[in-house]
Amino acid sequence: MRIPVSKGRVDAQAQMQTFTPNTGLAEIGRSIGGALEARSEKLREEQDKTEKADFALQSSKIGADISVVDNDLLLKMQSGELTYDNAVKQRQESLESIKTQYKNVVPKQFEQNFNNYFEQHSYQSASKYLPIAQKSEQQQAIVQLKGMRENYLKNPNASEKEVWNGLSLYAQSKGLPLAHVQDTFNEYKNNRASNDVTTFYQANKSDNEKLTELSTPEAVIAKHPDLTQEQAVYWSGRTLTQIDQNNRAAALQQKQLDDDAKDAVNEMKADIETGLIPSEDVIKSRLARVKGTEKESEFIQYSGALVEVQQFMRLGPDEREAYLSKRRAEAQNTAQDNPKDVSWKLNLLSKTHENMLNYEKNNSTLAYSIKTGQDLTVVPTNAILSGNPEAIAALSKNIKSIHANNVLNGTVGSLNPFSTQQQSELKQFWEKAKPGDKLSLLTSLYKSSAGNANASRDMINGIAGDSGSYRLSASLNNRGLQDIAGQIVTGQDLIEKGLVKVDESGLTKHTEAYLAGITSPGKPDFQIYLDSIKANYAYLVQKSEKVTDSKGNILNKTIDEELFNKAAKNVTGGKFTSGGFFGSKSVVLRPHTVGEKSFREQLESFNSRNARNYGGSDKDFFLDLPLEQDPKNPYVYYFKNGTKYIMDATDKKRQKRLAFTVR
Repeated sequence: MRIPVSKGRVDAQAQMQTFTPNTGLAEIGRSIGGALEARSEKLREEQDKTEKADFALQSSKIGADISVVDNDLLLKMQSGELTYDNAVKQRQESLESIKTQYKNVVPKQFEQNFNNYFEQHSYQSASKYLPIAQKSEQQQAIVQLKGMRENYLKNPNASEKEVWNGLSLYAQSKGLPLAHVQDTFNEYKNNRASNDVTTFYQANKSDNEKLTELSTPEAVIAKHPDLTQEQAVYWSGRTLTQIDQNNRAAALQQKQLDDDAKDAVNEMKADIETGLIPSEDVIKSRLARVKGTEKESEFIQYSGALVEVQQFMRLGPDEREAYLSKRRAEAQNTAQDNPKDVSWKLNLLSKTHENMLNYEKNNSTLAYSIKTGQDLTVVPTNAILSGNPEAIAALSKNIKSIHANNVLNGTVGSLNPFSTQQQSELKQFWEKAKPGDKLSLLTSLYKSSAGNANASRDMINGIAGDSGSYRLSASLNNRGLQDIAGQIVTGQDLIEKGLVKVDESGLTKHTEAYLAGITSPGKPDFQIYLDSIKANYAYLVQKSEKVTDSKGNILNKTIDEELFNKAAKNVTGGKFTSGGFFGSKSVVLRPHTVGEKSFREQLESFNSRNARNYGGSDKDFFLDLPLEQDPKNPYVYYFKNGTKYIMDATDKKRQKRLAFTVR
């Protein structure tokens, strides 16, 4: 028995077959044909797969393009940009465009599918957009319904029935449900109520009594039932806030009125106390400010005192004091119906008296205006500074007017003709002026005083300060002694600026010794001479270069005798000793332009002419008598015989002093 061998382990062995030429060719042909057919089938399968894939790709693109078209058209329909019919038309046109775009790229075997796809989408256009169109139309109708509501709100005469009928008719024509009409009508009533409460609130915003009608939610609802509870709460809260604001504003306004009334009374009081009697228009204006306030009675009290105060202030100082004393005595000794009013009046008069005393001393222009009811001539500051002759003359006239009024009223007060404002302007100029400009101003002031020493003093002291050097320099410059006057003003300027410091004590002792027998410390003229010598000495010290540093310290702490004597002579003009062997001797000052020799010769000549007439046999009668210089004219002297003056023999009444005049 033969055992079979596994085919998997044994290689196949070719068996010999017998072929004829014809059978061999046929067999080969069949083999080739089978292979070609199998290959063609495979190619068809691959091409079919490719075309299907390509068709799927193109289909996705077509679907995406159609979706873009639909989305765009739907948005335009919803916004009202496109109507339903136009949207359907544009969709059909867009589908045709897409179909044409993709027609040539779709495989032929799917061409029918392609056509069917577009046919289907074309039929869907109307049904797809119709719901949107219907919804959009309804929305537009609702919008129009809201517009009708706003139109009715603008017409205050429209009745609720008219509004309801109008809304219903329109909604019915558009196929809108009744619920929309009801909602819109409710909104109308709520808006109308809101408008009404707003109008009421605005019209009565400042009237708290009216606003109380809206002060609680219940009150708001009762007055405007178509408002919601939330709106009622809002309006009641807003109303309460406004009421509070009104109360605060009223309190503030009342405070402002009270403050203004207080100011009006204080203004009236200040005017009366200072003597500035207000005009009728001013009084009326102030009265309007106090009307209805607590200050009204006080204001009327001041107004009633105007006439008496005005008359009182026109009196002289002694007369005012006597008037006050009389009124005080009456108040103490006589029963008064209104003691408080009497006390008030006395206090007012006392205050005005104090103010007038101050004006008479420091503000003569105001005192003059109050007493006379007239103003002094206004002299421009620039004209004064420039030394204008007309300005000087006007100042002189003002000084004379003030002086005459002072004499008439028994007032011993300032003769300074400058107002407070003008004096301030002159002071500002003085602070910045150079010594030469200061001297020019001083001289103008001195000239305007017209020989009134008190007026000259008051003007110069008010602007330049209390140093007597300024007053003397003005006098010297007016007499033509410009160089000496300039030295004094320059030296005083150096002292005040701290550029030169002098030995105050040493100079005082030297000046006292120099002026012994002429004047002495404590007298006004001594202080003037001392201030002037000090200033001229400072000038000479600086010129002699005896200053060590910028602080003005003098090298030699002791007084330089040579410089002092020069300064003393510059200031005084020099001395002359008068009186003889039998009479008391005295020292007098000489005019700056008269030397000692000339002075003596002129005195001897005067004596030789007049000794026999006045002294009899005493041929040296006038040479033995002491001289006294005229304080107003340094060139005029008088003779004293004991305590009496020698009187002019040509004066029959013997009231005129005999004068010796040097030249």
